[in-house]
Amino acid sequence: MKILKVFNNNIVATKSEDGQEMILTGAGLGFQKKPGDDILESKIEKIYEVREDGKDRLYKLLGDTPMELIDAAQVIREEAKKILNIRMSIHALVGMIDHIVYAVERKKEGLEIPNLMLHEIKSLYQEEFQVGMKALSIIEKATGVLLSDHEAGYITMHIVNASLGEKKESISRIFLFTTFVVGLIEEIFDLDFQEDEISLARLNAHLKFLAKRIILKLPSSEDQVEEFYDLFMKKDRRYKTLEKKMKSFVKKDFQHGLTRQEMVYLMVHVNKAIS
Repeated sequence: MKILKVFNNNIVATKSEDGQEMILTGAGLGFQKKPGDDILESKIEKIYEVREDGKDRLYKLLGDTPMELIDAAQVIREEAKKILNIRMSIHALVGMIDHIVYAVERKKEGLEIPNLMLHEIKSLYQEEFQVGMKALSIIEKATGVLLSDHEAGYITMHIVNASLGEKKESISRIFLFTTFVVGLIEEIFDLDFQEDEISLARLNAHLKFLAKRIILKLPSSEDQVEEFYDLFMKKDRRYKTLEKKMKSFVKKDFQHGLTRQEMVYLMVHVNKAIS
């Protein structure tokens, strides 16, 4: 096999004999290598197939991310496979890597985004949350940064999303939900997510999780959301427009009354996207 692209000393891209583009990882795999060089197969530790539609985003993220965070994400992936029998795709893995990078950066800056769905995540996805908690130790070992239970909840969401087992009609409804909401956010807040694929992918991961809750009509509490709700409404009145249109859409197409907690959850991630 020949190297197509070198991301760092330990990650390269190549093609299989049938033309399938792949990401290879292994200690020293890309050290002092350049495109066209032969790959030392004895150094290959992991092989990931790459979908064409996500290649550009994948290559950018791998090229910009410190190797210790990629290694940590791979260990978390193996834990999910061992404990939950989940085979996380390279694209699901990249989504998790992306989240971990920003979580570590925020922690170093003394910032933290509360996970308003943490109680439900712990209750509904107990085994997955245990993997999320293990992920905190793995990340701390790799970076020296200890993230909170809130981040374990977010990592759990990535693991749940990676284990999609919905029927086709559920997947179609999730697609309808995420597509409509992204378009609504772009319209109300004058954004174009086509210019920032990583922000769009991050937002879609959270919209997918919210869509699952709405489709399954999962119960939610109203604990500790009034303060956040009032804060967002005072900060930007466009959130009121978003709430009105969201409630109408969810009621009409999903026969579900959008709760205040679900709305606050959405506003948290819209705020991340627009900032």
